[in-house]
Amino acid sequence: MFEDWDTQPRIQDFLALLIRAKRYNNGTKKLKETNGWLKKLFTFLIYLIIQLIRSLISFFNAMQHYYHSNSLNGSARNIHEHYDLGNDMFSLFLDSSMTYSCAIFQEIPSYTIIHSDKKLLEEAQMRKYDQIFDEINLTCNDKVLEIGCGWGACAIRAVKCHKCKWTGLTISIEQFKIAQQRIIDNELVDKINIKLLDYRLENDIYDKIIAIEMIEAVGHQYLPQFFKTLRDRLRPGGKAYLQAITCPELNYERYCRSSDFIKKYIFPGGHLPSERAIRDALPPELSITKTIHIGQHYAPTLDLWYCAWMENLENIRKLGYSRKFHRKWQFYFALCSTLFRYSHIDTIQILVEKSL
Repeated sequence: MFEDWDTQPRIQDFLALLIRAKRYNNGTKKLKETNGWLKKLFTFLIYLIIQLIRSLISFFNAMQHYYHSNSLNGSARNIHEHYDLGNDMFSLFLDSSMTYSCAIFQEIPSYTIIHSDKKLLEEAQMRKYDQIFDEINLTCNDKVLEIGCGWGACAIRAVKCHKCKWTGLTISIEQFKIAQQRIIDNELVDKINIKLLDYRLENDIYDKIIAIEMIEAVGHQYLPQFFKTLRDRLRPGGKAYLQAITCPELNYERYCRSSDFIKKYIFPGGHLPSERAIRDALPPELSITKTIHIGQHYAPTLDLWYCAWMENLENIRKLGYSRKFHRKWQFYFALCSTLFRYSHIDTIQILVEKSL
């Protein structure tokens, strides 16, 4: 990753090759019988060594997970490590709305994206917001809570289009500062209130709640608490709309016990829930009434971020970031794009309703 190797023309092509090879290997490998007691003994000893190594790795992963636990203090630390890296840096690859989540394209590009296109990206991000507002039937009479409001793009779009009252929560100091300024610049101070506050500490009641790719910062052990908070903050009959990156059910148990590149280098404390984990965490008063899968839209979203990132290498260096940092994020965008393209992970939107 850090100058050790490179691929041409694109990292994504090499990662795709690895995924296809893994699928082929999983579909064709067979266990070979081992003849002779000596070979069996040797095989058993190798097995014990491998199990010991796995146990040690699991122990260190557990320690790392404990350190990055999403408690009140842990969440603030984890969010700071990623989202407070610098607003100028994020602006180099995000569209002008500063939206940092899966977009929804009118048509998923069938071509290989090799150049950035912030106009296309922003249109797709606004399309995503508008579809969410339609799904929850957002009106001017609604009082809305957004958990994980980022730099304020969703709030500004909603209030401009629907004239509702909006409260946004973030625990990123850098996001908070920019969101506050953008609301002032758009003359929406009377409609939008941004709080530097953990969702667990909010105590008002709302008609609608939106959380776009925030649940990945909750953690498996805190999922029940997260949904109880949604229940307590929603009025009876209220609606919540969540967009979540999800882990396949088949891999989820192992994923919960392990670490990976994204958890270690990009999103400390990050955790992709499975759909079942989400459903199992719901209190009786909440029910999922609609699920939409949009994972195939994330690959082009990430490809556009990747292209902008690569085109801004010199600007990133001028901001004081190292070549190592640039390579790390280059691999992050390429890896995630490939994982979405081959459906190793997904993104869902779910409509949650509270009983009357």
